[in-house]
Amino acid sequence: MNSAPSRSKLRMFVYVDPYLPVALPKSLRQFRRMNRVSFSLRRNLTEISMDEPRRPTKVMAWIKRRSIFLGVVMFPTLIAAGYYGLIASPQYLSQAEFVVRGQASQTPGMLAGLLSPSGGGGSEDTYAVQDYVTSRDAAHLLIQTQDLKDVYDTPNADIIARFPNFYSGKTFEHFFSYYKKHVKAELDTTTGLSTLQVRTFNARDSQRIAKALLTAAEQLVNEMNARQRQNMISASLREREAAIARLKAVNNKIDSYRNQTVMIDPQRQSQPLLKDIAGLETMRMTTRVQLEQLRKSTPNSPLIPVLTRRMSALDLEISQSSKKVAGDDNNSFIPKISGYEDLIFQRQLIEREVSTADAALDAARIQADRQQLYLDEVTQPDLPDYAAYPRSIANIAIVFATMLSIYLMGALIIAGAREHKSV
Repeated sequence: MNSAPSRSKLRMFVYVDPYLPVALPKSLRQFRRMNRVSFSLRRNLTEISMDEPRRPTKVMAWIKRRSIFLGVVMFPTLIAAGYYGLIASPQYLSQAEFVVRGQASQTPGMLAGLLSPSGGGGSEDTYAVQDYVTSRDAAHLLIQTQDLKDVYDTPNADIIARFPNFYSGKTFEHFFSYYKKHVKAELDTTTGLSTLQVRTFNARDSQRIAKALLTAAEQLVNEMNARQRQNMISASLREREAAIARLKAVNNKIDSYRNQTVMIDPQRQSQPLLKDIAGLETMRMTTRVQLEQLRKSTPNSPLIPVLTRRMSALDLEISQSSKKVAGDDNNSFIPKISGYEDLIFQRQLIEREVSTADAALDAARIQADRQQLYLDEVTQPDLPDYAAYPRSIANIAIVFATMLSIYLMGALIIAGAREHKSV
């Protein structure tokens, strides 16, 4: 048998790689060499074809292993970055500083009044002004006078930061909650200064709203002064009016008494009669002395009967005049003088009460003037040059830190549960 294979037999043992077009070998050596090359190429191609699908498989496996971290931490962070970087509208902050103080703080000097912690006015008054700035009344006032709802419902605002938005209602309560987030007033207890901050989507709107709030706050202080003044002087004013009413009543009684007695002033009108009685008493004493002397010196003198008749006439006249002054009938002066003097005494007491009430009213007015409150604007509402909000980097960092904390806490809880279960 011939050892050398024929050409046709060699072709039967050739491995033809489907990936490489090769010609049939002409000898056994060439056949072996081509066969080795074919298997080597096939192995390399097979390895290459197996390595290519492994790369996406590793990426998917990495994503699958970290899907919770990506979903809990990275996905919200990417959403926040997209919103604050592409969608969020700029918001402008206008700021002003004011102080609420009393009149007493003006005397030491303006600088001392501003730097004092209390500012001359009570801290409760300052807090009252701050509460009013962020109150429903202030929000209603700004809606009516400054079209505040249109300020926050502008086309320049994004769908999340504007009002109304897709997740809030359109009622006033929803707007008031939105208002308190964009208008703030804070007190620095060390300096006594209050800071007003107004945030809108337009720089001029922020300045305009801040000025309107300061004007409304000043009006509130004036109303507080008026109420405080009225409360302080109302008691003194009522006492004075009551005293004047009593004085009028006594004067009416005096007028009625005068009409009843037909005398303007019984005491004064009785003075001439008393003087006459005093003169008659003097004449009677003189006549009596003369009569006694004549009786002792010349008992038979013809003047004695004359003087005796004069004494009798004087006694009769004195008796009649005395009855007019202090008689038992209604025409005597003594009862009239007594009633009149009683009324005059009452009037004098009430006049003193009126004088005291006048002095108390003047003192209350002076005290009320001293306790007047004033709202002084230390700095005017400024016109912002650039948007202060939103603070994109800080907000994105807050979202990332918050979600990372949630993820770590959840991981710790799950790890603890697994450890407890294994035990």
